[in-house]
Amino acid sequence: MHRRFLIIAQARSGSTYLQSLLNAHPSIRCRGELFDLGQIDDDGDKIRDPARLAARDADPAGFLHRKLAGEGLETEGLLSIGAKLLFHHNPRLFSEILPSAPDISLIHVSRSNKLAQFASARQVEKTGRWVASGGDGPPPRIAPAPKWALAECNRLANEDLFLGHWIAALPNPSLRVAYADLFAPGIADRLTGFLGLPSVGPLAGALRKQGQNRILDRFENPGPVRATFEAAGLGAWLGPELP
Repeated sequence: MHRRFLIIAQARSGSTYLQSLLNAHPSIRCRGELFDLGQIDDDGDKIRDPARLAARDADPAGFLHRKLAGEGLETEGLLSIGAKLLFHHNPRLFSEILPSAPDISLIHVSRSNKLAQFASARQVEKTGRWVASGGDGPPPRIAPAPKWALAECNRLANEDLFLGHWIAALPNPSLRVAYADLFAPGIADRLTGFLGLPSVGPLAGALRKQGQNRILDRFENPGPVRATFEAAGLGAWLGPELP
């Protein structure tokens, strides 16, 4: 039987980059965002047929278990099959389905720099590009009201806190991975070790970090943003996110 897993995360926290790393391992298949509200994203195969979406949402447990069992995949050589579950997906997954499936391993990826996460989401709204694989220029800068940006960062931090506590209370095996860890040496061994699979050396995904690394460079109004976040004790979020 395949080792089943889910990446659990908020949007713009590195979950798609993590998916690309896992899919670089020959024995792992991460299927993607199967419970997106407007589509079934099966590792890039985007299904928007209303009848299929309605069938998925009428029986989310059955749909999830079939997909994690390999429905529609060539499973020869696969030892672990997973998918992505984001905080805004079907609440039945959180309240009913996962608590009754303790064998599903959970990888919680979290982005500690909530200003970077917030800015990434706003930049995506402008460009429509959810991922970057090379060749794209830097995304356009944004000009949010600084107090609103701070409130949204507070919301993201609180949601992530509650998500982490919820995962910790489950009997499922779990691994917490920080966004910065995804770009650090040793991440491949951590992931394969958690899933009980042999190491194949470093994993190289097809994606790259999206957006300016110095977070303040993402803003058209850097002065007010700096003042607001430094006054809140969050000045560390303004500099480079990665070394």
